[in-house]
Amino acid sequence: MQRLFVMFPDRGPGIGLLWLRLCLAAALCTPGTHAGGWSALCLLAAAMLMLGVLTPLAVLLAAVGMFAQQAPWPLVVQPLALLMLGPGAYSLDARLFGRRLLGRRPPPFG
Repeated sequence: MQRLFVMFPDRGPGIGLLWLRLCLAAALCTPGTHAGGWSALCLLAAAMLMLGVLTPLAVLLAAVGMFAQQAPWPLVVQPLALLMLGPGAYSLDARLFGRRLLGRRPPPFG
């Protein structure tokens, strides 16, 4: 999964990515935008985006849900920007699939 993301930026860029994920989740939860049976898909994608878990899947679900609801064009493209940037350091993806040091031995006992 780490190959899907270039990096997990922290500080300013990480907060910006967190804000982007939260704004996208809020756009998915807006009342009156759930036409047909797409509300469950949009709410699932919003929950995944808020937590930052499995972000590529959540972004694809969000894009499909917004396209099916005939959302305005900028809102349909916003998930694709998040797909290209990655989830950021303040997400569960960073904790689960973050960078690891290779070749490092564990400390000895005692």
